[in-house]
Amino acid sequence: MEAPLRLRPEFAHKRLFVLDMDGTIYLGDDLFPWTPPFLEAVSRAGANYLFLTNNSSRTASEYVAKLQRLGIPAKARNVLTSGDATVELLLAEGRWRRLFVLAPPAVTRAFAEAGFVLDEEHPEAVVMAYDTTLTYQRLVTFCHHVRAGLPYIATHPDFNCPTPAGPIPDIGAFMALVEASTGRGPDQVVGKPQPDILRAAMNRFGTTPQETLMIGDRLYTDIACGLGAGVDACLVLSGESTAEMAVQSPHQPSLIVPDLAALLCP
Repeated sequence: MEAPLRLRPEFAHKRLFVLDMDGTIYLGDDLFPWTPPFLEAVSRAGANYLFLTNNSSRTASEYVAKLQRLGIPAKARNVLTSGDATVELLLAEGRWRRLFVLAPPAVTRAFAEAGFVLDEEHPEAVVMAYDTTLTYQRLVTFCHHVRAGLPYIATHPDFNCPTPAGPIPDIGAFMALVEASTGRGPDQVVGKPQPDILRAAMNRFGTTPQETLMIGDRLYTDIACGLGAGVDACLVLSGESTAEMAVQSPHQPSLIVPDLAALLCP
């Protein structure tokens, strides 16, 4: 019987491993083969893992269902989306209750269940999530509100979402379209690279920046977020970024590895 895999010794002091999802633990519906051994090693070390994703096209419960379907033991506390973080931020600020949320139905329901009134005609603020059900008419209405000067919040800034068939337009591309039409970008962007979303993850598990490792495949979101929160940031080359891109990036990772398997003892 083979000995169980263990984390490399330099990660022994880490108590929380925050992982991006698309491009880091899976691609589309294909789980990377090194993901289960890595998560098992984290649990065996007495540490925790949390999946932190900018993808706001799904709710946390939908991600939990997907992770469990792929064979990953995950509960609600193991997932934090930029949509969740946006809900928490707006609730904490308490400035607006009537929102136009540009998002798939399940995500807009999450805002409603949190106590917000969904109002596309007379909102107090507009929220752009990653709407994979986007229609032209709703985009037109959204632009009308942005042009009128309503507060404009975006869940995250990613330009592309990785898929097995290649990158597809994400919210950053939508934001560019809206800005080209209205002359305005978002007043606030909640998800990575903003460090508050990572601080929320650390608060959930009670860890310090020194005890936390951020792992992701994107330099301008995952790595920038980790560095902004004072956390070691590991770039995996299993998704969007390449080693050449890392050399040219202003966001220099603490560590660059091919994939999660490289964080385990050989």
